[in-house]
Formats: sequence, structure tokens, C-alpha cells
Amino acid sequence: MTVRFSDFIGKGHRKGHKAHLSGEGTQAQKVFSQELKTEHIHGFSDPFSADRYDELIDIPKERFSLFSDFFSADLYNEKAKAYYKALLEKSTDIRDQVKSNQALSHSPILSILNDIIEDELVDQLYEYAISVPDGKGFQSHSVCITLGSLKVGQGMGYNEKALLKLGLAAFLENVGKYKVPDHILEKKGELSPDEMNAVTKYSEFSSQILEQMGAIFQWLAETASQVHERSDGSGYPKGLGEEEITEAASIIGIIDTYMAMIKDRPHREKITPTDAVEAIIETCKRKFPTRVLKEFLNQISLFPLNTYVRLNNKSIGRVIAVHRNHPLRPTIELLYDGLGQEKEEKEAVSLSEFPLLHVVGTINESESH
Repeated sequence: MTVRFSDFIGKGHRKGHKAHLSGEGTQAQKVFSQELKTEHIHGFSDPFSADRYDELIDIPKERFSLFSDFFSADLYNEKAKAYYKALLEKSTDIRDQVKSNQALSHSPILSILNDIIEDELVDQLYEYAISVPDGKGFQSHSVCITLGSLKVGQGMGYNEKALLKLGLAAFLENVGKYKVPDHILEKKGELSPDEMNAVTKYSEFSSQILEQMGAIFQWLAETASQVHERSDGSGYPKGLGEEEITEAASIIGIIDTYMAMIKDRPHREKITPTDAVEAIIETCKRKFPTRVLKEFLNQISLFPLNTYVRLNNKSIGRVIAVHRNHPLRPTIELLYDGLGQEKEEKEAVSLSEFPLLHVVGTINESESH
């Protein structure tokens, strides 16, 4: 059976066909439509006002910390966990193909991404992916970047075809890292200038690998080569400016920056998601297009899901929902009252409905009892 890219966005796609989740695999060889030779992902209407953005950027900030292992996989359904496993397996396949100089297969990746988008599981899968303990190296990193990029793309109004292109580009953007020697990637401690130079060349390696997929995938190679370019010209490898960088590359770039901060690396320790968002607000205002930065801030909250927070009445709770129009007033599951007593029955409170309550900061595990 031959499956065409247009099948994913047209009436021909059979909903409910999830062979890759049942272990059957796929032999489909996807053929992209001719329009993809020159098409780039285009922008959509901006959901934020300028005033709204200024409010986010000018938030008074402190350095907070949060639990690192609060997550329970039981909170997520079996379908979400199966999709995550399928993506992780495909990422491992890509690693093996690159290391053995085999041609990359995009068809299985697109099939999984299409089903995730159709089943409206991007947000849930993202929450699951970033909460799973590190252990699969760059394979799990690729999955997190893919889902984070899809979150931003959805927030920016991308249609299904644009989301599929964005997701595929995010999934494959770091394939060049598998060409960097393992002893450099796995080195503990600070990298030498020569070692750092080898690491920074991976985007060029990625582009070269993706170019081998054929002329129809030149947009994919171009996106991978630009992920580390920045709007102010400070990026690499070519120091491109904002108008020269595709929007997809900017979306993937900001998510890649964020993920690199919140995940452990052999040469440095991770920081908390809240600190990572703060750092991006403080240092990346000119490095990414305003439209992309605003939607990143909207999708990746200062108080991410499952963050443990202290309220101004001294009670402690866990963030269980964030809201587009009230990013600083999430819904909290109260765990401890103001006297430090654990609540027998957990209670959900939407801070947007209680103006006298507000978050005063996130807390670390030692402060929660």
C-alpha cells in the first residue's frame, strides 16, 4: 500500500488505523505532494495583543525551584503512553539508521504524528514526555522537542498539514548529533573549545543527512540547518537574520533551547522549568521572532503543569491546569493548608476565580512537608 502525504489531510485517511501502536509496523512509502518542494510553513493570525505580551515580558521574577519527581505515569491513559513509546522507538530507529549510513524513513514518523494530532493528544503527550525521567538520551530529547514544537504550532493556528511538517522537522532536526563522537556527547564536565566546535557542527551534519532524502525534502534540510540561527544574527552556522530564518526553525529553536535547560546533560545539570522560562524571557527577547516568543510563553507557562507552588495564604498545591488568558493564575490542586496540614480530600481551586489568592512562588521538595 502506498500512502501519500495528502492522505493525512484529505478524506482518504482512515481514522482509527493505528498499526504502529499494535506492533504491526508499516511498509508504507510516503510520497509528498509536489507543492512541498517549495512550500514553507507560513504564519497565521497572532492570538496575542501587544499589551498582553508586554505584561508577560515585564513580570517581576524570582528564582524558584520545584519537585523533580512528582510525576505519576498512572495519571496518563494507555493510549498516550503507547504513542510516546512509539515515538521513542522511531527515534531510536533514526539513530540506528544514521549511525549505519542508511536512508531515513519518514513514513512511520508522519503516521504516528498524524494520529496524535487527530486524537488531540499533543498537550497530554507533551506533559507526559517532559515528566518521564531522562534515560534515552537524544532519542527522548527529540520526542520532547517534537511535542513542544507541536504545542506552539497549534497555539499559532497551524493547520494539520503545517503541523505535520513542523513535527517531522522537529523530530529530525538533531539527527546530525549521531555523527558526533560519543565520547564528546557523553563527556562529563565542561567541553573544550574543540569539543564544543564539534557539537555545534551537528546542525550542518543534520542538513547534509536530510538533503540525501531527495529534492522534495530540501525544506526539511533547510529547517534543520537554521534551528540554531537567531533573529538578531547571533546564531550559527551562518549568522542569519530574522527574515532569513523559517518560522519552523524558530519554533524548534526556542523549544530546543528550553529542553536543553530542563534536562540533564553529561556536562551540566538541569535547571527547573520555571528558571528556564525566566532565562528565556530575560535573554531571548531579540533572539526569536516576537510572534514565536509570545506563543512559547503562552504554551509553556511560568508555572508549568505539575509544578508545586505556595500561595499567599501559605497553602501548598500542585498546578493541574494553566489558562491562556490568565497565565499567572493557574488551577491548583491544594495539598496542604496554611498550617502545613495535609488535606484529607484534595481540592481544586482556579485562581482566576479567587482574586485574593495568588502564587508567591514554586517550592522544592524539602519545603513541601
